[in-house]
Amino acid sequence: MRHLVLRLILATAAAAVAAVTATAVLVHVLGEHDRLRGASEADLAALVSLAEITSDREALLLGMARTAAGREGRLAVHVDGGTVGSSRLAPAIVSPPAELGVPGGRVLFRPAGSATVEVFVPDPAPGTAASGLGALLLGIGAAAAGVGAVVAARRMRPVVADLADLTAGADAIGHEDPPSMTGAMHLPETSALAAALAAATTRFAEARSLERKIAADLSHRLRTPLTALVLDASAIGDGPAAERVRKTIASLDSDVDSLIRGAPATDGQAHCDVVEVVQRRMAVWSALAQLRHRPCVLRTVESPAPVALDESDLAAVVDALLGNVFRYTPDGTACAVAVVRHAGWISLVVDDAGPGVTHPANALRRGTSMAGGTGLGLDIARDAVEATGGTIHVERAALGGARIRLRFAEAGASHDDAHEPRAWRMSRLGARES
Repeated sequence: MRHLVLRLILATAAAAVAAVTATAVLVHVLGEHDRLRGASEADLAALVSLAEITSDREALLLGMARTAAGREGRLAVHVDGGTVGSSRLAPAIVSPPAELGVPGGRVLFRPAGSATVEVFVPDPAPGTAASGLGALLLGIGAAAAGVGAVVAARRMRPVVADLADLTAGADAIGHEDPPSMTGAMHLPETSALAAALAAATTRFAEARSLERKIAADLSHRLRTPLTALVLDASAIGDGPAAERVRKTIASLDSDVDSLIRGAPATDGQAHCDVVEVVQRRMAVWSALAQLRHRPCVLRTVESPAPVALDESDLAAVVDALLGNVFRYTPDGTACAVAVVRHAGWISLVVDDAGPGVTHPANALRRGTSMAGGTGLGLDIARDAVEATGGTIHVERAALGGARIRLRFAEAGASHDDAHEPRAWRMSRLGARES
C-alpha cells in the first residue's frame, strides 16, 4: 500500500511539474509576442510622425534605420504612388487605418498626411525552442498522468477485492456462521485488518457462547427452588389467593423454560397486542396491589393496539415497570397504568404517587441503581421500545410521583416524525431510583 501511494504521488508530481512548466513556457512565448507588438507599434508611431513632415526618400530611410522594426525590414512608407522600405501589402489595398492578417503575422498601417506607414508584426514561430520545450513538457506530463492512471488501476484492483472481502466479513459478525477472514490478502495492511476482524469475530462468538451458558446455568439453578414452590403451592389448598400463587408460579415456570431453550429469532416478524398483554399482566399485578392496599387503576384503548414486539418481551416490560413501583414505593402508594393510541403511536404509561426519580440519567443507565436493585428495569423497557422505533420518557406523574411513558410505533402505521432520533427525555423528578 505504501509503495502504491508513493508511485501515485510521484506520477502526480511529475504530471503537475510538467504541466506547470509547460504553462510557464507558453506564457513566456505569448509575453514575448506582446512585447514585440508593443515595440512595433512604437516604431510605427515614430515613423508616422516623420512621414507627416517629409516625403523625402532618404529622410524616410534614415528614420527607418533608427528603429528596430526598420532595421529588421518590417517598416514601409507608401508615398507619392511609391513605397519606401519592405512592404507586405500592395499599395492598392491600403486603406488606413487598418490591421490585416498576412501569412506569418499581421500588418498594422496608419495614415501620415498624404502617406501611409505600415509595420509587420510576425507571429511566434511554431518551431521555436520555447514552443518545442512547451510541447515536450506537455507530452511528459500527459505520459506521466497516463502511467499513473494505469498503475493506480492495476494496483487498486487487489485493494478493492481485499476491502470487499473485509466488508462482507465485518457485516457477517454476529451471525450464526460468519465467514472466515483468515484467507490470504494482497497487502500487509489489509492482512492486518483481516486478522483484527477475525479476532473480534472469535471474541464475539466466545462472549455469545458464554452468555448462553450463563443463561442456561441460571435457569437450571432456578429450577430446584421453583420445583419446591410448585410442591408447596399444591399443599396450600384452594381459594383465590392459592389460585393466584399457582398462576404466578406457572408463569415463572414458563419463563424459566424459555431461558433454557433460548429465545427464538423472529427476523422482525414479532407482533403482539399491547392492550391484551397489559390486561393479562395487570390481572396478576392488580391482585398483588389489593394485598398491598395499593389503589391501582387500568385504562386502555380498544383492542387491538399492535406493535412489532414479542408478547413475552412486552410482558417483561410491564413486569419490570410495575415491579419498580411495588419495590421502591411504600405499601399503600397508588399507581395507574394506561394504554393510549395517537397518530400512529401507542403509549404505555405507568404512574405512581411515590417520591419520584432524583437522577433520571442513572435510572436509565443499565446496571446502575441507587436503591439496591439490579438497575435493569428501565433499561429493559428502553431496549424494547426502541426496537419498535419508539422512545422512553421519564416525567412527573399527575399522582405526584414518577411517570414512565413508553411510546411504541404502531405496527403498520406511517409516522410523520419517523426522522426523529431514538432518544429518551429526562425531566427533573423526585426521589426514586430503579
